[in-house]
Amino acid sequence: MPPYPLQETNDMAQPLYTGQVRTVGESMARSTTEAQAFKIFMDEPVELGGQNGAPSPLDFILAAHAGCLNYMTFFVARELGIPVTGTEITVKGSLDPAKFAGTHREVRAGYQSLTATIHVKGDVTQEQLAHLLREVETRCPVSDNLAHATPIHLSMLPAA
Repeated sequence: MPPYPLQETNDMAQPLYTGQVRTVGESMARSTTEAQAFKIFMDEPVELGGQNGAPSPLDFILAAHAGCLNYMTFFVARELGIPVTGTEITVKGSLDPAKFAGTHREVRAGYQSLTATIHVKGDVTQEQLAHLLREVETRCPVSDNLAHATPIHLSMLPAA
């Protein structure tokens, strides 16, 4: 169950949930993030200055998308009475590392495209799968954040 209430509201000005994480960078490539009561470790491959001791931040984008698609598939299936018993989800992303490396400023730094495939287990018809997919596509918060521009406000301050 997510850490926010699943309730409807007509008040679009009042957000139902504000997420927050805290990350401490231990080196250029390694960091530890606190999310709710959990610790998430991130690292980079050796060729990028890391120790390959944990998934990279880019891996976590793909994992977050897959995890949200899984949750929404089960959530919406339950709502629609579709007997889903399991999922297997693959998410692939393609990016051009030239901007990251500082060699090509005109390309995007992040994933240029994502492809997700959800294999659904259960006694489910093609018609049910099509309906379920339409609902999951429009209601998955991570898909929404990845597909649409979300304003980001960055600041950088000296450490205390």
